[in-house]
Amino acid sequence: MEELMIAIKNINKSYKDNILYKNFNISFAKNKVNCILGKSGCGKSTLLNIISGLVKNDTNSLKTIEQREISYIFQEDRLIEWLNVEENIKIVGKKFYDKEELEDICNYYLDMVGIKKFKTYYPQKLSGGIRQRINIIRAFIYPSKIVIMDEPFKSIDVKNKKIIMENLKNILIKDKRTVLFVTHDIEEALFLADKIFILGDSPVKIKETIENNINLSKEEIYKMI
Repeated sequence: MEELMIAIKNINKSYKDNILYKNFNISFAKNKVNCILGKSGCGKSTLLNIISGLVKNDTNSLKTIEQREISYIFQEDRLIEWLNVEENIKIVGKKFYDKEELEDICNYYLDMVGIKKFKTYYPQKLSGGIRQRINIIRAFIYPSKIVIMDEPFKSIDVKNKKIIMENLKNILIKDKRTVLFVTHDIEEALFLADKIFILGDSPVKIKETIENNINLSKEEIYKMI
């Protein structure tokens, strides 16, 4: 029987005299949206960066995820300005799919997020909301098992954020992936997450674990942070 959890064990990280993580363990549900919620500066992004290998763990005993299994949705879109939308998407998948399959997959995601009419546009001609939708497509074009999202809606206006989150939710209904999603925004967590981990204290610990089906209010969760 396949394991239903992804265990991350023995995270340790210090910055000079500040011990951020000490023998920290966390287990994420597979094929679910796992939200890491906490105050700004509590170590959420550092946790993702250690898990993804962008930041080195202080000890050699870390049990984590193979980097090749991960795709990343960063706060900034990181699009290549001299490539158009379609080229920006296809460059991520060209090693994994033949030409015809890649064309179909590209069009599938462009349709799903409602920006197919922009496929020949260059990034500098597009709004931040459309650029971030391209960023999301790029993460899902890559055949990863895990999608890491670090505050992906932080710089997006409220109207576009709602559209993008609805797009992402539709993608996740059809394309099951394990998602690790960092935010400090409770409404984002309640809208997208299946499971919410509230981090805090120093060194960081899991203060609360919430299954997002128990109808807690924003105010009740705020008190836990």
